[in-house]
Amino acid sequence: MNLITRALALASAAWLALPAHAAVDPQLLPYTAQAVQPPAHASYLAADGAIRIGGAEHVRYIVERFNAALVQQHPGWRFQDESKGTTSAVPLLTHGVTLFGAMGREINPLEIKAYRKIVGAAPLEIRIALAANDTSQHLATSLAVYVNRANPLAQVSADEVRRTLSLGNPEGDLSTWGQLGLKGEWRERRIHPYGTPEFTGFGTYMQSNHLQGRALAPSYEAYGNTEAILARLAADPAGLAVAAIGLDNAQIKALPIRDAQGQLTTGTEAQVRDGRYPYGRFLYLYLRREPGKAVDPVVREYLRFVLSRQGQQIIAGQPKGYFPLSAAQAQAELAKLDEVAPL
Repeated sequence: MNLITRALALASAAWLALPAHAAVDPQLLPYTAQAVQPPAHASYLAADGAIRIGGAEHVRYIVERFNAALVQQHPGWRFQDESKGTTSAVPLLTHGVTLFGAMGREINPLEIKAYRKIVGAAPLEIRIALAANDTSQHLATSLAVYVNRANPLAQVSADEVRRTLSLGNPEGDLSTWGQLGLKGEWRERRIHPYGTPEFTGFGTYMQSNHLQGRALAPSYEAYGNTEAILARLAADPAGLAVAAIGLDNAQIKALPIRDAQGQLTTGTEAQVRDGRYPYGRFLYLYLRREPGKAVDPVVREYLRFVLSRQGQQIIAGQPKGYFPLSAAQAQAELAKLDEVAPL
């Protein structure tokens, strides 16, 4: 074993020994390496033979550790990081420059259209972790519903939020605080909804998972990021905002979310991991497939590791980081790796 290999082995062992902030599901399958080498002329290989990877930079902590562990199992593999942010993931993947595209949000319809036009089939979406509930490291997070602290509303349901943010709901749209249960001077007061534009990460998530593709309410005000949204809300007692979780302060408060049985959730780790919190999100790797073909064997092997017990232990080991998948969630993603893209 040469010095470089020995150093990588020690680093990988140290990373895997870090205490996990979230316990991994004991039913996750262990990783057993299969002999795979990149095709000689694979487009994702750099001139020196390194495997190029790219996408969101906020995954670097876990991806570096995935890479180090995989180099131990596949001595011929080397990696070159081409990460230039989430918006670079799809273009790089479209042209086969990188092995995968890491994204803290779902691919949006505009990106899919451009990708499909060139490649002929949509990329394969693989969920590798659950989003974080801490914003201090600029990770992809779950969302929360906020109001100004001057607002007496104590809780809200996801259905009520949907009916407030969008138009054409079968049960009727909501536009006043009285419709959310407030009395007195608040009864006829108009709700001022805030959020991100429709095709941002949060906007795409809300459209596909909560708003059922409906148009946004005419009173909806869009801002480019959570900081701007919450600054506007802090100055508006009649505002209601959807933004990154975990940012309560002296001016704003996150509302507990009420389910159909009247139970309240606040986006704790346990609630995000077991699916009870309605605004929990995922971390994704997008994989390139051509019509009638499955994914490249190297990216399949890479994802087999990521979705294994060892891979999820790396995810769990990042302090204040992403949450690992359950065994059932990981198995569902593993099954996708053998699917052939439609013609």
